[in-house]
Amino acid sequence: MMMKAKYLSTSDLAKKTGTSRQVISAIINESWKEKRISQATYERIRKAMDDLGFVPNRTAISLRKKKEARVGLLCHGPLYSHTSTALEKLNHYFLDSEKSVEIHMSGSGGLGHAIREMMGHRVDNIIILLSPMLPNFGENDLQDNSLIRLLRAVPHFIYNFPFHVHPKEVADSLINCGSHLIGFSRAKAYVPFMEHLLDKKINRVLIDEKIFSLINKSTETKRMCARIGEINTYPNPQGGNLEVNPFILGTKVANDLLSDIKRNNYDYIVTSSDGIAQGMAHVLTKHNVKVPDDLKILGFDKIDSMDFHHFPTSTIEVPVGDMISTLISLLENPLRINKSHICETKLHLH
Repeated sequence: MMMKAKYLSTSDLAKKTGTSRQVISAIINESWKEKRISQATYERIRKAMDDLGFVPNRTAISLRKKKEARVGLLCHGPLYSHTSTALEKLNHYFLDSEKSVEIHMSGSGGLGHAIREMMGHRVDNIIILLSPMLPNFGENDLQDNSLIRLLRAVPHFIYNFPFHVHPKEVADSLINCGSHLIGFSRAKAYVPFMEHLLDKKINRVLIDEKIFSLINKSTETKRMCARIGEINTYPNPQGGNLEVNPFILGTKVANDLLSDIKRNNYDYIVTSSDGIAQGMAHVLTKHNVKVPDDLKILGFDKIDSMDFHHFPTSTIEVPVGDMISTLISLLENPLRINKSHICETKLHLH
């Protein structure tokens, strides 16, 4: 059984030190001099706090005292490469600013509960960092009507919003309730790559079926796909396996597709992450399919460790820097009009 936290109350501390709650409160709030409490009593109580491990209830104190701006930061879903990078950049910003931060984490289905918890701490605004590892990019959580009602009450920002993945009504509903949506278009992220395929007359492509469905949601990329000679799809390996290391998923899917890859002599394989791309390259190279000489592979994210990867694979860079800069700018200079802030991805070819 998990142990429960055992916090001492001001009443507990008063009993253990032979004083009153009023004395304890005056010392906590640094008003003991005005209350004519002696220096000796102050020092004795402070020592007792340290010895007993007493920590004041800051939530209660914040309701009585004027505080600096307080930001609610909610990581919704498993941390992933570029969301972890965003969190690190925000950490530096908050350390340099005057703002205090209330941090929460939530999983699929728990977004509304986490928002309520943060609002209970009376945060001035809320940042929701959406993980790309959420089932269907968190669509069910974002469509919750009770969440919409909650979000109307507090200024908020949704980071890494997956534009052109969810129905347009989802984004419209969030903007109407006061959201600033910061992210990138997953469908349009593949436009430069598709242009590259057409320019180089690359005709045989094997693509993750989830990515293919995203591409086909955009009229522009759908038309480009129609001009490519042959496109085959394979099942997205992360479906139901979000907790598995992407490299391992890549090795498995490569083994499953090995005979098809050798038989069809593809020019490019399109995967959903750099980790999966590396796992596939590892297996294919072992079976004499050299990457990128015989076959090129496209990943996604441009994770920080890309420069140290053994196999040269192409990738689409998530615009973390631009998205964080946009978010911080909105925190510093709030806009009255809520809107979408779509940042541009970047293609890196090998």
